[in-house]
Amino acid sequence: MQSLYDQLLADHLCLVKDKAELERARDRVVESHQSVVSDMKDMLYRYDGDMIELYRLVSEVFLIKQWFLTEGVAWVVKLVHQSPELEKVVADLVNSVNAVGVNDGINQGFQAVKSSAKTIGEILGYDEGAKDALDAVIKAFDNFHISVLDKVTELVNEPLSVIKEKSRLPIVKED
Repeated sequence: MQSLYDQLLADHLCLVKDKAELERARDRVVESHQSVVSDMKDMLYRYDGDMIELYRLVSEVFLIKQWFLTEGVAWVVKLVHQSPELEKVVADLVNSVNAVGVNDGINQGFQAVKSSAKTIGEILGYDEGAKDALDAVIKAFDNFHISVLDKVTELVNEPLSVIKEKSRLPIVKED
């Protein structure tokens, strides 16, 4: 009987020891899970903040797109229209076309009255360089750069409030 009692006591001590090990293992797992849950909560809070910021950015992009489609294109056209480069090129083009037209008229007139002038250069208003000037102006027109458009590209990273404010200001100062 003593040996049975000793065996039961040994089994009992072994079970108590195993129970203690199981409880420690359980406590470690619970602690680990609590740490993971805590980390996940922190991550969710960070993602909530990130989602709010992304929503703000998407809203801003939507407003910028809407503004450019409804008002921005008209503003850019107004900038081009106010461009001193465009004004100069168009004026030069008109003046050169007029000079070439005058030359053609004078040339035709000269042909009609050849006997009264010795050379076409003697006729008042004739400009021998008009055709070359027209060619140069056409080339300049094909290659001209509108500086006010650079001001638009400077606004790419600005918030909508700054873009709207800039669109109300005169970009090109009148002389």
